[in-house]
Amino acid sequence: MFKKMILVAVVGAVAVAAFKSTRVGSYVRNELRSIREAAEDQVSPEQEIARLRGEVKLLDEDALKVVKQLARLQSDQADLEARHKGLQARAKETAARKDALAAEARAAEAKEKAGEGTTFVVFNDHRYSLAAAKLKLKDLVQGEKDLAKEVAVVQAKLDSQQRIVDKLEAQRLEAGRLKATLETTIDELEVEYQALKLKQMESAYQTDGSRAAEIKESVAALRKKLDVQRRELAMLQDGQAPIGEAAVAESVDEIVGGGKAKAGSAAVVVTPSVPPSDK
Repeated sequence: MFKKMILVAVVGAVAVAAFKSTRVGSYVRNELRSIREAAEDQVSPEQEIARLRGEVKLLDEDALKVVKQLARLQSDQADLEARHKGLQARAKETAARKDALAAEARAAEAKEKAGEGTTFVVFNDHRYSLAAAKLKLKDLVQGEKDLAKEVAVVQAKLDSQQRIVDKLEAQRLEAGRLKATLETTIDELEVEYQALKLKQMESAYQTDGSRAAEIKESVAALRKKLDVQRRELAMLQDGQAPIGEAAVAESVDEIVGGGKAKAGSAAVVVTPSVPPSDK
């Protein structure tokens, strides 16, 4: 079953690769690209500006993440600093106890070497034999070394945390500056767009797809239509007498005199207007 699934997956991958390399695949990719470009063209400047402002607001969420991480690290750093101070205090106290016990043990050892018999070491209100005092001294020396190592480890941790804190603090400040810069840039873009929109409203040609632009396009189209109709009418009327009226050639005196022409006058020619046949 598993082998069949692998075979189906391989065949599917080969089929997809083959489809991408065919002419049909090229047509599909071109159509998808055209659809994407057409969709992008439909986005108005107002929508794009609003989208950009929304993206800038999302920067606050990124900055908040940095602030939370920075606050957590600073809290951890405070705890670590307290631990570091405590370890330093313990190391200092251990070193003082070691030095005091070493001085007492050294004095007791000198007395034994001088033949003064068995001596004891009094330390922190306790009485120890020289051998027991030396064992106690070894414990203090080892404790001092262990504390010194722990102090070094905590100090290294503090140093690394401080570097992280410095980087996060720089990111927080840079995020604030970046947001302010982007907001200013978007404001400038909106000013440019509003200025262009005003010029388009003042112009006879407007291409922003607004209601005013549609009205201007309709007015221009109607003016063009009326101009075409006037030209058609002028061409139809050119050289043609009005239908149903006669072309009168008489003078006014001839018309008043009952149609009698004066001597030497031209004959009266009346050209009736004949309506076009329905045939």
